[in-house]
Amino acid sequence: MKLHINKIHDTHSVRSQLLRIFLLAGMFPLLVIGIFSIASVRKQMLARYESLEKADGLRVASSLNDITTTVYSSSDTLLNSNQCLSLFAAESLDSGIEEQLTALERALQTYFENTAAVARIQIYTNNPNLQNSEHIHYQQNFVLDEWRKTLGNNWSTWASLQRYTAIVRQPYRELTLIRRIGVASSKYQAFLVVGLDRNTIKNHLEQSSNETTISLDGTQIIYATDSVLIGKDMEFPDDFSGYIYRYTGPKEIGNQMRLVNYVTLQSYKSNNLFYVRTVDPDALKTINHTVAVFVLILVLALLVPLILMICFSDYFSTRITTLKSAMHRASLGDYNIIEQFRGDDELSDTFKDLKLTVDAIHDKEAQFYEARIREQQLVNRQQQMEFEMLASQINPHFLYNTLETIRMQALSCGNRNVATSIKLLGKSMRYVLDNTGTSFTTLTKELEYIKTYLSIQQLRFGDRVNYTLQVDEDLDTNSCKILPLLLQPVVENAILHGLESKTEDGMITIQIASADATLLITIKDNGQGMTNEELDALRDRIRNHPSSDTHSIGLYNINQRISLFYGEGYYMEIDSAIGAGTTVRLKIPKTI
Repeated sequence: MKLHINKIHDTHSVRSQLLRIFLLAGMFPLLVIGIFSIASVRKQMLARYESLEKADGLRVASSLNDITTTVYSSSDTLLNSNQCLSLFAAESLDSGIEEQLTALERALQTYFENTAAVARIQIYTNNPNLQNSEHIHYQQNFVLDEWRKTLGNNWSTWASLQRYTAIVRQPYRELTLIRRIGVASSKYQAFLVVGLDRNTIKNHLEQSSNETTISLDGTQIIYATDSVLIGKDMEFPDDFSGYIYRYTGPKEIGNQMRLVNYVTLQSYKSNNLFYVRTVDPDALKTINHTVAVFVLILVLALLVPLILMICFSDYFSTRITTLKSAMHRASLGDYNIIEQFRGDDELSDTFKDLKLTVDAIHDKEAQFYEARIREQQLVNRQQQMEFEMLASQINPHFLYNTLETIRMQALSCGNRNVATSIKLLGKSMRYVLDNTGTSFTTLTKELEYIKTYLSIQQLRFGDRVNYTLQVDEDLDTNSCKILPLLLQPVVENAILHGLESKTEDGMITIQIASADATLLITIKDNGQGMTNEELDALRDRIRNHPSSDTHSIGLYNINQRISLFYGEGYYMEIDSAIGAGTTVRLKIPKTI
């Protein structure tokens, strides 16, 4: 084991040293510089995008502040007068009150027409002495109104109220200013409700490609570039604690990391807080893409030299290993070393000297082996000639012609039984000789040969041997390819051993069935059968047949041919019982 480890160490020591020096002196400094540079670039890009995001957030907050402050300040002009104080406390509608009411209505209409940010302006009062007009409405009870619930006990507040479009009645949320109007009476109340125009807000806020979302008091979203988000709760970072909150950085929104900026706006003369969130949908993608490009460049800068160094070290180490291996093989007496050695340096010169020495020794040994080979070739040629002489002693055509002559003589003498026997024998010999040395035959030819063989046995044994052949009707035997002479030894075994005790009515049943691409062949006799001990002994001889034992040699050969030619999944099996005969089953493929 220690020797093996030393060999491995020696084989790779030069290569390992080269790679180690290259990694420490070249790759490691480049990797450190590359990582530092990529981190610095990412940090600078993130800082730049965060700065842009903060600026855009301040712009949106400033625009929103301008709109809300303008609307609130303009409403002060309408409400901060002694006329409103006494108007909504009037106990009757006299001419003076009516003139004040008309003047207020005109002021509201003028305010509505001249202020683009206002979508609607209404005053609600529970004073029944005042007439309804376009902007002033009498309402007995405000308790159930959404705007009244939102105002509570406050003097003013901003709210997101649900409204409906005029034609198709589609719901939408409207940013609304709700103010309590001072009334010189404890009996009556008055409220100003100013709804802001959505398009005006959008025109002021949507001046960049960023996605803008505004939440009122950190709850529901009152405005969003994506209108689907309106009415939903705004997502905040984990460190959000309410009140004045600022944050700029990455955050997961909609299962994606985005660069976001949160800024808080304190509303003018109310306790409301507007949380403005601006999202740059492409900032992190751009940063990540740039970082990926730098990483790819760094990887290539590391990988290409590393591959070149590995190739060079492998080449150099391989040459040393090749030279060492050649010297080691020569020391063990193996002179069949490589002919060429790559390179033109001291290593190649050393190999040339080794090659000259090995060739000289190899030539001497080659002369000795050539003499032995010539001697063996003479012996092989003599054996081949003896085999050819033996084979030439039998001429199949001569046998066929001789048998045909004997058959014609038997017919001329009127002995048809002898003629029939000779004809069957000729057919049998022709099939055997035609298939000697062939790899396969059709199932049709094999079954015809079995019929011929059984007919000969019937002539010999008479009623002692009978047979039936059953083939599936839908089986095309011409398309089935099997090993030649595969079934005859099984049938012969059934006659010689299975029907040995039969003097009459012996029956051999041959069944051919198909299942998908498989042939199932069953050969059964109605003989005496075997005991369990005899059956086990037969199965053992078929599996492990002694070379000196000639019993069951046919079945052993069949089993070996199936196992060696067809492989796993195909087999020959034998079942038998006393008084029930013997059954041999073959499972083989339909085609070879």
